[in-house]
Amino acid sequence: MEYPKINSLFKRNVSDNSLIISDYACPEFGLLKAWRVEEKIDGTNIRIVYDPLACTPEAKLSILGRSKDSAMPAQLHEWLKNHFTLDRIEQVLAGAKSKCIFYGEGYGGYIQSAGPYYQKSVGFMLFDVLIGHWWLTREDVAKKAAELGVPFPPDLGIMTEKEIVALVQSKPLSKCTITSYGMEGIIARPEPLLLFRNGRPVVWKLKVKDFE
Repeated sequence: MEYPKINSLFKRNVSDNSLIISDYACPEFGLLKAWRVEEKIDGTNIRIVYDPLACTPEAKLSILGRSKDSAMPAQLHEWLKNHFTLDRIEQVLAGAKSKCIFYGEGYGGYIQSAGPYYQKSVGFMLFDVLIGHWWLTREDVAKKAAELGVPFPPDLGIMTEKEIVALVQSKPLSKCTITSYGMEGIIARPEPLLLFRNGRPVVWKLKVKDFE
C-alpha cells in the first residue's frame, strides 16, 4: 500500500498554485480545534514492507519507493538494505501475523537540496507504521523508530490552526539539521488519530514556501 497523499490545509488557486486561505482542502480539517504537529522532512518517500506469511525470506521483506515504479538512488537503497535486515525487522515485530509497512523519508546526503544540511550521509526517518489495518499511535511509531535505530520527526506539540499558520509563516529553523537551515514545513494530525471515510488518516501539511 502506497502512503496516502497528504493534502495541504487549504485549496489552491488554479492560476498560480497559491493557497486559498480558509478554504479547506478537505471539509474535515475545519472541524477540529487542535492538532498534533511535527516537522516535515524534505526527502524521498520510502516503504519497508514486511510480510510474515510470505513463503521465502526474500519475499518477506521489500524496500520500495512511494510507488512500485519509483526510482530509488542506489546509495540510499544500499543503506536501507544493510540497515533493515530481516533479522532486525523480525526482532522488532516478534510474533507479527499481519503485513507491516514502515513509512519514512529517505533523507540526508545528496537527497534534495536540504540533504546535506540534515546529515552528510543518506539515512531514513520513520514517520508512520501500518500493521494490518491499524495505524500506530505517534508514541508507538516513535518506539518502533527507537527499536529500529532510526530517527523520528521532531514533535512540535499540540497547536491550534492559527498557531500553526503563524509558526510556518515565521520561517522557523529545522530542529533536525546539523547546521542552521530553514524548516520545510509541518505535518498536522488529530490527537487522537482520526480517519477519513475511506480509511485514510486525517492529516495535512503546510510548507514555508506556501507563504513566500
